[in-house]
Amino acid sequence: MEWVLVYIVIGLVVGAVRLVREYSKVEEETLCLTCVNAVVTRGTRGQKWVACNLSGNLRPVKFAVCECTAFCVPIRSPQLVTIEGFAPRPRGVYAEVIIK
Repeated sequence: MEWVLVYIVIGLVVGAVRLVREYSKVEEETLCLTCVNAVVTRGTRGQKWVACNLSGNLRPVKFAVCECTAFCVPIRSPQLVTIEGFAPRPRGVYAEVIIK
């Protein structure tokens, strides 16, 4: 009879420890969540999948990143870049041509 009581108490303590661990989980903040090159997918039950898209290939990141040499902050919105010699020159309106 005493052993049954001991097993019940141990089971209650183990269950309480598991509940405390489950509810006190701190979500690790990773540097990837603020990076331009990151692809972050979140699920409905708290799942999170992070991948790096730096070189065009999606590489899964399986740990919390605190430093990265390829980290890039989204400071401004993306802009169209015109490179001299590769893009056609914009056509202008000439003053000599008047359409009536």
